[in-house]
Amino acid sequence: MDFMTSKELKYKGQIIRVSRCGYTGEDGFEVSVPENLALPFAGALESGKDSSGKALAKWIGLGARDTLRLEAGLCLYGHELNEDISPIEAVLGWTISKRRKEQGGFLGFDTVKKHLEQGVKSKRSGFYVEGPPARDGTEITTKDGKVVGKITSGAPSPSLKKSIGQAYLTVPHNKLETELQVTLRGKAYPLIVKKMPFVPNRYYKKP
Repeated sequence: MDFMTSKELKYKGQIIRVSRCGYTGEDGFEVSVPENLALPFAGALESGKDSSGKALAKWIGLGARDTLRLEAGLCLYGHELNEDISPIEAVLGWTISKRRKEQGGFLGFDTVKKHLEQGVKSKRSGFYVEGPPARDGTEITTKDGKVVGKITSGAPSPSLKKSIGQAYLTVPHNKLETELQVTLRGKAYPLIVKKMPFVPNRYYKKP
């Protein structure tokens, strides 16, 4: 299967859908199964062994999935995305075709058109914190204390051994390498705007 494709398969006589959309930023698969098959299917994955007897799949927690998607610079609804954030503010304009940008025909087009023509006041940005991880809801300020943004997601990066995250920053404070700061437990730490993804993706694409 190529990247961003899906297909229907059968498991225990029922239809399941397998996709390869790389939500975590890693090469992998997402499987949708009927509710009554959820536990049997998960159990089959867990018990699968290769020829040497090694487990084919291991469980990981929600935190591991979240750090992976953060390293990949991907959005999470309720954090980087909601009904009040436009695709332009979220730096997702590439998901809207040229025809749609010109002709509209979808909910929210008036806002998207305005943002394309007039620009936006804030944009989704990536960052490093030179210190402990800064969590969602934390305000970002300039060195003189002016609030210029708010963190939407933050966590330690196992791959980079750094504290990373995403935030909405007012323009032009969203420019790469801009030095800002966050205050955590009463202490100020440097925050530097960085390009995303933080870690290159590994999506499979057919030759």
